[in-house]
Amino acid sequence: MTAPLRALLIVEACNPAWVSVPLVGYNLARALAVRTDMRVTIATHLRNRTDLAATDLHRYAEIEFIDNEWLARPIYRFARLVRGGDQLSWTIDTALTWPSYIVFEKLVAKIFSARLARGDFDLVHRITPLSPTVPSPLAAATSVPMIVGPLNGGLAWPKQFPDLVRREREWLVPFRRLYRWLPYHRSMYEHLAAVIVASRSTAAEVPTGFRGLRLDFPENGVDPERFPIADAWSPPLGKFRFVTVGRLVAYKGLSLTLEAMRRSARLRECELTVIGDGPERAAHEAFIACHGLRDCVKLLGRMSQPNLAGELRRSQAFVFPSLREFGGAVVLEAMASALPCIVVDYGGPAEFLDESTGIKLPLQRREELVESLRTAMEALVKSPDRCRSLGEAAAQVVRRSHIWSAKAERIADFYRETLAFARKRSVDRHE
Repeated sequence: MTAPLRALLIVEACNPAWVSVPLVGYNLARALAVRTDMRVTIATHLRNRTDLAATDLHRYAEIEFIDNEWLARPIYRFARLVRGGDQLSWTIDTALTWPSYIVFEKLVAKIFSARLARGDFDLVHRITPLSPTVPSPLAAATSVPMIVGPLNGGLAWPKQFPDLVRREREWLVPFRRLYRWLPYHRSMYEHLAAVIVASRSTAAEVPTGFRGLRLDFPENGVDPERFPIADAWSPPLGKFRFVTVGRLVAYKGLSLTLEAMRRSARLRECELTVIGDGPERAAHEAFIACHGLRDCVKLLGRMSQPNLAGELRRSQAFVFPSLREFGGAVVLEAMASALPCIVVDYGGPAEFLDESTGIKLPLQRREELVESLRTAMEALVKSPDRCRSLGEAAAQVVRRSHIWSAKAERIADFYRETLAFARKRSVDRHE
């Protein structure tokens, strides 16, 4: 019987009670830990201790909590001050938290140095952070084969919407590429055995001189216990119901959907349910009131994942014209609910869909994009059979490739490929 593969997972953000990156980190780490062919040790931040204690993760993995709060906490507070909250200026947030993460990983290296040196681990996998701008100081400090990823980032702001950078307060965008000259970036890629990239834009961020393995692998997945995968598309019981989910910020594109609704008598006979909150909410509410859309558009604010799953199951189509989306976990959740999805053909959401599972709109200037969106929404309202075909095919894709157990299976295979590659590279270097 083959011995379990021993993996040290570095998951700085690993929290089942949060959303976005911390939830991705938790779901992937747990999906790997529960496998019988693996023995997992997890290094995560102290801030996750309370929420992880409420889960069963400790039954499947050894967990080491890393405390760098003496630096992380003041940097977090300063970042919120500079950003004016936690909804905008994400480039600034990533840049300001760079020092605290470097200290975090150096503490990981110190705590695990003896175990790494004596061969307690077959490999090291840093799952979070996901940003390709954050390097790994550990990669050059250990001889244990190391993997980083899934990395996601680097998607350019769309030229068709030049005001987005200002509205999102992304003042650091012109300087983003400077991360390549920061400490540990070059040494990381010189020593990594493999890298996992989550999107085509991120693949372009990997240095051309990188000689390790590369796996293309979207970071988001679906937990069937939170989002049961639908067997069939649900026809409307009354009005045809569109749903959208996301922070109410400019680049998420809700203003495009509202404008499409305003222009179409047919769409005003439907419903649009908006789930999420953010700084643009007041502007959207004013638009809805001004154009008489209160009877067909409902802003429900934030909600728990179980409630969100219920809202998706009660809907007939998911509309999400985000203009700059790295991942798009909500698209996978909508697909799992057997909803036909309308997205912009730019960034992560478009990489989940093809013509058999959704509608991808070309990235165009605002006027053209609104018209494309209106036409696509009207087409779904007119054709229940098409909705059923797209939605049920989308659910099958999620069931086959995007539930966390399936993703962990692919990662485990990649671990074995990486170890074989690392052994061969070691032999070649000594010949």
